[in-house]
Amino acid sequence: MTGAVLAGGKSVRFGRNKALEVLDGKRFIERAMESLSPFCDQVMVIANELEPYVDLGVELVQDVVPNQGPLGGIYTALLFSRSDWVLVMATDMPFIVPAMASLLIDSREGFDAVVPKTGKFFEPLLALYNRRCLPAIARQLESEERQIIRFYKKIKVRSIEETEWRTIDPRGMSFKNVNTPEDLGEIQWT
Repeated sequence: MTGAVLAGGKSVRFGRNKALEVLDGKRFIERAMESLSPFCDQVMVIANELEPYVDLGVELVQDVVPNQGPLGGIYTALLFSRSDWVLVMATDMPFIVPAMASLLIDSREGFDAVVPKTGKFFEPLLALYNRRCLPAIARQLESEERQIIRFYKKIKVRSIEETEWRTIDPRGMSFKNVNTPEDLGEIQWT
């Protein structure tokens, strides 16, 4: 299993690189890497610019198709993964509950992707993707369509419904993301 931290965002609403933001003594990027490492033999950081992350001691991979947002990051992760499956995590969602990763991994048999949902909306930035997704993602990138869930129609997706994942993450901490400094101020991790 490969873990991929997507750190390529521009952090426009936050005003500075969120991946380098410190919470309880750890940068978000470090929290994400540590969350993935118990489940993954390989952990990569995927970004448009790699310089801010050279001190991390993990594999750094520059987006193959630059400036395509998270879809480009997922594509890059699948291309450079040493395994068929990639557990993707956005750097601004630094609170994954370990049981959530286990649930995704345990649900992959017979599918091309395992993606949780909150209500009726997919959570594509904490999800599991198989290399079989590469052709569908490539076609989507060629058509300049960057919305991740668009390629789901072309693959076999296992949805993890909210009623299922709430049993292991009742507060939904795995999906709390930090888009603004105010979001950071509101987060209370216990």
